[in-house]
Amino acid sequence: MQEIAELISSRFSRAEPRRRVIAYMEGLLSPTLRKSAFALASHAHEAAPDGMQRLLRTAKWDADAVRDDLRSYVLQHTRNENDGILVPVRETFIKKGQHSAGVAWQYSSAHQRMENCQIGQFLGHTSESGSGLIDRELYLPRQWLRDRPPHDCAGLPRDISYTSKAGLNRRMITRALENGLHTPWVSVPEPDLWDESLRCWLDSRQLPYVLRLRSSDALALAPCRMRAEWRLLERRAQHTSTLNSLPWNTLRLRQEPSGRTFWLLIHTSPDTARPHYFICSGPATTTIPELIRAVRAQSAIRQCLDATRADAGLHEYQVRSVTGWNRHTTLSLLAHAFRSFALNAPRPHLSPAAGRGPQAH
Repeated sequence: MQEIAELISSRFSRAEPRRRVIAYMEGLLSPTLRKSAFALASHAHEAAPDGMQRLLRTAKWDADAVRDDLRSYVLQHTRNENDGILVPVRETFIKKGQHSAGVAWQYSSAHQRMENCQIGQFLGHTSESGSGLIDRELYLPRQWLRDRPPHDCAGLPRDISYTSKAGLNRRMITRALENGLHTPWVSVPEPDLWDESLRCWLDSRQLPYVLRLRSSDALALAPCRMRAEWRLLERRAQHTSTLNSLPWNTLRLRQEPSGRTFWLLIHTSPDTARPHYFICSGPATTTIPELIRAVRAQSAIRQCLDATRADAGLHEYQVRSVTGWNRHTTLSLLAHAFRSFALNAPRPHLSPAAGRGPQAH
């Protein structure tokens, strides 16, 4: 792990946390450990868990600076000038108590029901060169911010304010763009991870995107004169699905004088009871395979997140504060990135859509 040690060494002014953070990540990658502070300390040949707990809670180091190093490291291996895709995803962390930052009775998309949980949001980048996670944010529900006392052990800043899931995604995408990404596609796999303000912001930055729609919202976006055609496409997609053909269709909504074009994309497959809908925007020369590839990028980043959870202890933390959560998740993402790229382990890879195909219409 020498490469990672050199990458982040400048973020630590003292040798003790610098050494321990590498030991922490080595423990996260160990296949035999339950990733508790005691187990991580034992793996590092330390007699007690105090040092590992201190690393996450009170040691002086900036998790956001290490996160920036993580992003640069992953982009170094996945950056591609022509086919980069940013994908925001979320992960649910089930909790028993009420005192950890952001814990609330809220909807878990992973379990499709209400749970007492934390929701972490993550940003991935994928291209033909590879895939990886580059950022993280902890979602803090409105009621949680409103009801927590100022002396709460979650350690929130006094001036913190509510930020929506879409707002957190915009924050992470902005940081990625500041890292030098050139007009990447943005692909959002869940309807409640974006809102109209995020979509307008993407338009203002001329970023191409595919955004998953709720079925109830899809038809409302199409002008009345297009609704009959939209229903026809929907039936055609369902029919081609039964014939095991490529079940993708597009409906062009409008085109701006600049050439930026907006489509509705419909996908039906034998594995889903109802079609999936996406609102898409990009240059007029955008092809259907490009739109399909942006949608499929969501699966590549989901695989990265699942692998980080399974192989790098993403969910196995014992901290309550925002600081502790940021530190653990950053080190978990960095450990997984090291395994993916430095150790050349198998990693999720985005297969190109077959052929160039016709342009979106």
